[in-house]
Amino acid sequence: MASKKKPDDLPIGYFITLTAKYYFSDELNAEQLSGIIKEKTLEFDLDNYQEYKYHNKITSTCEGLFIGSIDRRFKEREYIPIYDNEIKIISALPTDRQKKLMFTFLAVARYMDCDGWINKKTSKDISELFRLANVNLTSDKRNELLHELYINGHISFGKKVDNLNIRVKLDDSGDVVYKITNFENVGNQYIGNFKRGYKQCKMCGKVIKNTGNKKMYCNKCALDNELKSKKKWWDTH
Repeated sequence: MASKKKPDDLPIGYFITLTAKYYFSDELNAEQLSGIIKEKTLEFDLDNYQEYKYHNKITSTCEGLFIGSIDRRFKEREYIPIYDNEIKIISALPTDRQKKLMFTFLAVARYMDCDGWINKKTSKDISELFRLANVNLTSDKRNELLHELYINGHISFGKKVDNLNIRVKLDDSGDVVYKITNFENVGNQYIGNFKRGYKQCKMCGKVIKNTGNKKMYCNKCALDNELKSKKKWWDTH
């Protein structure tokens, strides 16, 4: 809240719910809380945000908090689990781009906790998912990749024509084989942990080849570390 910056992977609707929980008080009523949420949301200067479109969402959320139909508590999660059966499905996909995107979809869907739905309303929201997956493509190529996953039954789309909602099949049977604790470079996390011969740079998250020589950083970060070490040595001598 203090940063006035919404995380890219956080939908506006869920952001409104979290903001309402944050400012909820028994000393207010639903109408007063709604006014606060509208004011605070505008302070974030969100892209594609138009208050009239979210009026009903804000009102129903605030009313739900006061009547108890919405849990007022914040849920804390240590990690987002990815299960063995899900990794098996991902590993069978033909390209690294599909694998990274599906891994990211599963992570975001489980984080959203909406029965496998990833709620996105604009092409910009979709591009943010691709960025999170470390898949850099033009809009046309993104659509092609989504279509490939769709025709093979790995994802489905919402029926409404005014959004781009995506649904994935979550399978929490079997063992947890990976725990996502950091929602950055999610696609690279898959490659760095499940593709033989590769790992992630410990500093920037870039995928690097595992040369077997205990290499932990990409060349750029390794150089930065070396320069910092030399500077620290000179500062103490």
